[in-house]
Amino acid sequence: MKILLVSRCAWTLFNFRQGLIRDLKAEGHQVVCAGGEGDGYEERLRSLGVRFTGLPIDRRALRPWKDARLLLALNRLYRAERPDVVHHFTIKPVIYGSLIARMARVPWVVNTVTGLGYVFTGSAPRWLRPLVEQMYRRALAAADRTFFQNTEDLRLFVERGMVAPARAEALAGSGVDIEHFSPRPSASPRAPQVLMVSRVLADKGVREFVAAAAAIRRARPDVEFVLLGRRDDRNPTAIPTDEIARWQSDGTVRWVDEVEDVRPHLAEAAVVVLPSYREGTPRALLEAAAMGRAIVATDIPGCREVVEDGVNGYLVLPRDSVALAGALHRLLADPSEQARMGARGREKVLREFDERAVVARMKHAYREVQR
Repeated sequence: MKILLVSRCAWTLFNFRQGLIRDLKAEGHQVVCAGGEGDGYEERLRSLGVRFTGLPIDRRALRPWKDARLLLALNRLYRAERPDVVHHFTIKPVIYGSLIARMARVPWVVNTVTGLGYVFTGSAPRWLRPLVEQMYRRALAAADRTFFQNTEDLRLFVERGMVAPARAEALAGSGVDIEHFSPRPSASPRAPQVLMVSRVLADKGVREFVAAAAAIRRARPDVEFVLLGRRDDRNPTAIPTDEIARWQSDGTVRWVDEVEDVRPHLAEAAVVVLPSYREGTPRALLEAAAMGRAIVATDIPGCREVVEDGVNGYLVLPRDSVALAGALHRLLADPSEQARMGARGREKVLREFDERAVVARMKHAYREVQR
């Protein structure tokens, strides 16, 4: 079959769908990828033996004059490629791609809703959510199968009438490569380190992370707090650069921009934290758990899929830096608890989040087109 994978950018396809691409290629399928350009990962995708086509995806909220260009580009792409299956990832490809794929008579349309975005966190204007919900209803009605990365997002879409239960199911996120992300000891006996791996956005709970860091460092100045991730000016909740500079200058946190390989940074961490407001299933937490690290995250959809409170980490209320600091303080004070929770986190990933199982389910959905 010819299978077309469409996402918001080459980065997401290379980092989150590489296992799927390799498996499909190994089985003899032709794989074509498409997404926004300019993140530097286009050639890396091509190095996997797939063609990549750039799309004019505007990653800001709805802007009709920009999104119209995307609709036209998707229509040209689908009619030129004539794929047997198209699989959309991320919000705009899912919504616009599903509608255009049906118009272009693509035989089989599959979606993965990777997360609900800032529209569903309470950060967006009130008028936007009803509009987006209606767009989802129309788009997902045009799809043959839609995957959700956690059961709570699936339940919300079903309850709100945005997707038919018979056409939807939950998957274990995008899974994680359990061999690539395996436990390893810290490379050096440094001071305890708390690591947050995330884009530098307010909706990811970055400000709560910084507030918790400041509170803990007053009593434990030996603890280092590291924020690892890129800024995203196209996101409405991006943290300003001058605010990041203040955090660094006063020694509260150390900011590390996006890196090629996150594993050395996870290996240095005593605890990994994600105080996000809403997630699909956060890949950063899966990778941390796979490497045997204890986790502190917010008690929200997505994070609850990965963290069992008191078992492989702690869950705290979102937007609550005091609760976050308390949970981190408990873990930092007890290295044996860190080790115990880290080991249980690894067991959970092996049991529930092996990338091979996720890829197998997606490939099964593709094969339904041949029936």
